[in-house]
Amino acid sequence: MATTREIKGAAEEAGNHAAEAAQSVGNTIKNGIDKTTGELHHLRDRLSANGAHLEDELRDAGKRFSEGAKKFSEAAGEQVREHPLAAFGIAFAAGLIVSRWLRSR
Repeated sequence: MATTREIKGAAEEAGNHAAEAAQSVGNTIKNGIDKTTGELHHLRDRLSANGAHLEDELRDAGKRFSEGAKKFSEAAGEQVREHPLAAFGIAFAAGLIVSRWLRSR
């Protein structure tokens, strides 16, 4: 039969092993958290850079679209000035078609 002193010593030893294991697990978790945090910071930086690049691309596309719309508007205006009767006829026919289409719905 084990004495109280032997049981106390075994309990202390088991407690020490448990503390060491807990510290080891804690260090492993901390290392994992540190690594994940670093990767998240890297991802944030990449997303920020990609967002800035995308913003520039969209701004350029908007400028190109605006220029194209302006050129189309100028060309359409010029055609209407050169052929006013044809422009009126086309507008009248388009209005007639749209009104019949809307009435049938």
